Amino acid sequence: MQEHPDYQDIVLVGGGHAHAIVLQMWAMNPLPGARLTLVSPQPQTLYSSMLPGLVAGHYPLDETRIDLTRLCRAAGARFVQASAYHLDPRERGISLRGRPELAFDLLSLDVGATSSRNLPGSELAIAVKPISRFRRDWQPLLERARQTRTGLKLGVVGGGAGGCELAMAMAHALEEQVDSDRVQLHLVHNGSRVPEGYPLLARLLAARELKRLGVRLHRNWPVAAITEQGVRSEGGQTLELDQVLLCTDASAPPWLAGCGLALDDEGFVLVDDKLRALGHDHVFAAGDVASFAARPLPKAGVYAVRQGPVLFHNLRAALTGRKLKAFRPQKHFLSLLSCGGRRAIAVRNGVALVGSALWHWKNHIDRQFIRRFADLPVARDDCKSIH
Repeated sequence: MQEHPDYQDIVLVGGGHAHAIVLQMWAMNPLPGARLTLVSPQPQTLYSSMLPGLVAGHYPLDETRIDLTRLCRAAGARFVQASAYHLDPRERGISLRGRPELAFDLLSLDVGATSSRNLPGSELAIAVKPISRFRRDWQPLLERARQTRTGLKLGVVGGGAGGCELAMAMAHALEEQVDSDRVQLHLVHNGSRVPEGYPLLARLLAARELKRLGVRLHRNWPVAAITEQGVRSEGGQTLELDQVLLCTDASAPPWLAGCGLALDDEGFVLVDDKLRALGHDHVFAAGDVASFAARPLPKAGVYAVRQGPVLFHNLRAALTGRKLKAFRPQKHFLSLLSCGGRRAIAVRNGVALVGSALWHWKNHIDRQFIRRFADLPVARDDCKSIH
């Protein structure tokens, strides 16, 4: 075991929540002899928990983002604005669009996921993931709703927590800014439980909130295709929509398929409980892109946030010969779902409540999370940003 490693490169690919926490913790406790580099296509990342509030109009954009370049300066890390497109784990190189290949001693992937586009006609829809792209698409759609004279029918496909939150946030924004008589909003789900994976009481409360906001809920409506006219069910029914928004199961970034890593059936990187890619102890993965070989977890931001400190420890431990920590996901955690206006549903251990006080609690938690990155002192000026 060595106190400090010989000069070595750690490359973080992706600006997800786990990597943001690694950078924050590195700023507070750097490791001499190791050079840290973050690669991200965007210099800022939006905190996914605040997306519903952004869509609903509760937050300006700047209050929902983590400034990755500032975070890198605080950590003394190098920032490279680029997209990765290939990885060679054996030769330890990562290929970037428009940039030279980066060599690494340790690599960590936190590149998130995209909305699944397996449905025929999915190119006609607006995908919720990646979030940065969705935000750019949402503003023109809201403006289109403002200007419509003949009416507008919008549909969210996907009845998980994310789909419910998005539908309610859109409904609130439309109610506040648009003549609601001219816009219809539909939530389409292939199953009977909305939101999927939540206990009965939470589903009843969510159904009540959706109804209060005027969202038309379509249960047991499996979408077979997206068309110019809207969506078509497996039974041949058509729901006419002017714009479809996809909030379905997550898909892995396609470029991972040819990288030589062990992947699950959906293309996500298989990892052990130390967050190491199977068969490659010098490659780590966290957040949505990671799939636990022993027991798959839902794609939820709460896991990525909790993986951050474990990833921070294990990257350092891998360089210094210390013992790595295992990530132990919580069996039970508090879930807070935004309900469009300043209301939220809280769910834990099968018990659910709804109210405005819960939204303000969620708002406090989210702002506190963002503040932990903004409050870091930027004391070093020797790091580089490559744009």
